[in-house]
Amino acid sequence: MATTTKGLTVEKVVNYIKSKWQVFGAATLLVFILQLLAAKLLIAVLLGLVIAGLLPSDTVKKVTKKVTATKE
Repeated sequence: MATTTKGLTVEKVVNYIKSKWQVFGAATLLVFILQLLAAKLLIAVLLGLVIAGLLPSDTVKKVTKKVTATKE
């Protein structure tokens, strides 16, 4: 009696990824975003944008004027 083995080959994996590339890409993007959140990089950027958006524009102008005045 001959036994046939149906193993996992590289061709099968590549064909599966080709057939499901949209799901694979979305899952990869989700994992990448979660890694950024774990590194707190994305949180820091978003928090910085929120704080910059909440600051009055007059305050930002005063700070930039002081910074440029001290550089000169």
